[in-house]
Amino acid sequence: MSGRLRTALKRLERRLRRRSPKRDPYAITRELVAALEPMIFDVGANVGQTALRYRELFPSATIHCFEPFPPSFERLREALERDAKARLHLLALAASGGSARLKANRSAATNSLLASDRRAAHYWGGGLLDTEHEVEVQTRTLDEFCSSEGIGHVDVLKLDVQGAEYAVLEGAREMLAAQRIDVIYMEVITAPTYVGQRELHEYLALLHERGYRLFDFYNPARRDGRLIQSDIIVVSTQFLERYEGARTAG
Repeated sequence: MSGRLRTALKRLERRLRRRSPKRDPYAITRELVAALEPMIFDVGANVGQTALRYRELFPSATIHCFEPFPPSFERLREALERDAKARLHLLALAASGGSARLKANRSAATNSLLASDRRAAHYWGGGLLDTEHEVEVQTRTLDEFCSSEGIGHVDVLKLDVQGAEYAVLEGAREMLAAQRIDVIYMEVITAPTYVGQRELHEYLALLHERGYRLFDFYNPARRDGRLIQSDIIVVSTQFLERYEGARTAG
């Protein structure tokens, strides 16, 4: 290959890179949601990293953060102590209200209401999902929470609860059936990681039945040639129609 051709190809590659949209699900969410003061649910808020990102993108949003693990909740409180529009809740959203045993693992980021699968170490590394103790935590359904708080609409529902995302959706049947949640951004684990975790097709089927459609995949992780985890954005059909109509009109 001549030097001139090689240079031309490099220039073309640079131009294509510049034109390629960033695969950042947060930036995509910001493009989707036009509300000036959106209602955001950060379920599985951990220590506040996601809430802080949403605050950068949506300065006037009300952000409800749900984190059941007390040590993580304290760090969450410290991270958002000056945020007047952040609402912090020491509880887990689940399929039913009451209480449950949270598995506190060696890596707090892997804590779950589900037990760790014995095969998880192969995909994620040894020790990370080893359960060191259990903590009794309060649970509520998303429907119950919204009803008690007088919340009739959620612009963004972010779910990252380590394999228990399906249970959160089960507890949001009323809000989903009425399509009062616009955008769902969630983690889906596809490798054996937690006992009882649901399959990707089960998530999509549940949401499809309630009028939600897959928008795109983000941040895929692979091991041994297979997909082990991916983030997805799902939107209601009503929201999608409004979004596409606005883009066409613009």
